[in-house]
Amino acid sequence: MAMDIREWAGVGKDYLRDYATEAYRYYARCGFPSYEHMRKAIYDCALEMSKRDFISVKGIHKPTEHAIINAQAAVDQLCGQLDDIKAVEQALTIMKPEWRRAVELVYFIRPEGELDRGDIESAVNRAEIEMPASRRAIYRWLQCARLAFAVERGLRLPEDAGI
Repeated sequence: MAMDIREWAGVGKDYLRDYATEAYRYYARCGFPSYEHMRKAIYDCALEMSKRDFISVKGIHKPTEHAIINAQAAVDQLCGQLDDIKAVEQALTIMKPEWRRAVELVYFIRPEGELDRGDIESAVNRAEIEMPASRRAIYRWLQCARLAFAVERGLRLPEDAGI
């Protein structure tokens, strides 16, 4: 699969760019969690909150069942974010080392703030010096990383993606 992704070189703005970029940034903003760790943290937090809520609510006859249902509902409610984390995790494992390095230097830098115009370009310029690699190569690797995310996430790909 990695060969097909690397061979794809679409031209212009693809609709996956913003979504995949934000998925990588969200992963960094969350502290690079594993899918299972994040899922368990959400479940445990919701379970704990349900236990606290039960103490103040009367009339529920099965508190454990109620807490488990609420915890699972919290996980289900955040399944989109969890699926993004899982796809980023999987994409990072199948990436070539230079793709991964480009993602780390461009998308994982300052993930908590909003992207302003030119932020990606300036990060690519820094990566160009640090890696060293050409700007064109870095942009191509980032494009491949976004496509790897899209494949792992199961998103609809552009017709010219060649996959």
